[in-house]
Amino acid sequence: MSAALNATGRSIHFNMCEWGVDNPWEWGDAIAQSWRSTDDHTGVWSSTKSIINQTALVPAKYSGRPYGWNDMDMLETGNYAQAAHANGRESNMTAEEYKTEFSMWAIAASPLVVTTPIMKCSSSHSDVGKVTCTPTITPLQREILLNKEVIAINQDVTPQGRPVTTGELKYWARVLSDGDVALAMYNEDDDMNTFSFAFSTLVSGGIAPGWDGDIVVSVRDLWKHEELGQFRSSTPTLGIPGHSTRLFRLSKK
Repeated sequence: MSAALNATGRSIHFNMCEWGVDNPWEWGDAIAQSWRSTDDHTGVWSSTKSIINQTALVPAKYSGRPYGWNDMDMLETGNYAQAAHANGRESNMTAEEYKTEFSMWAIAASPLVVTTPIMKCSSSHSDVGKVTCTPTITPLQREILLNKEVIAINQDVTPQGRPVTTGELKYWARVLSDGDVALAMYNEDDDMNTFSFAFSTLVSGGIAPGWDGDIVVSVRDLWKHEELGQFRSSTPTLGIPGHSTRLFRLSKK
């Protein structure tokens, strides 16, 4: 398939799928622009949590490059009764869970492929055979899918974000091409947890050099679209509800 697409002479994105069974991150880059690295995703929390867990297991050296990305499968963002049921499961996630989905797909540099109705169509009784369609997404989908600050994290060309500490999923980071760092605080638990991130962990975790010592960092909340302020050595302590994710952009001052 790869050879046939290349023979057309056209620019085509080839997304390969064998569900991550044979470690495609080790060899997929030679024949495709992205490759499914996980099971199928459905719009229920247990699936979203599982996909994130599977993504965390991809070795750091196979964490993507321009035109070669691990694909976590299609986003179910805001899909409820208006959407087809994936694998027989109707989407039922909360708004916070859908924000977690989009945040974690973004920081992990997964292709943001959305499966959702974007046209509302109706036939006319007065004009047989005529169908009228208008573009439509829900307010929740508009808030999430059109968040340009989160999309910018996804669309960078640096290696994908990953857990800062191996075996711990609370903190994910991605070094961006301008030197900033995207930081996700991910609460996979059912209950509220407290989070505080020491910037030096980026060094000890092998993510980014030069972020240790007595540094001052500006922290921007990408869902609230506001600056939280400048902080020395670590972020402030934050309470994050279960199944929720806070996504930040860190800039050294």
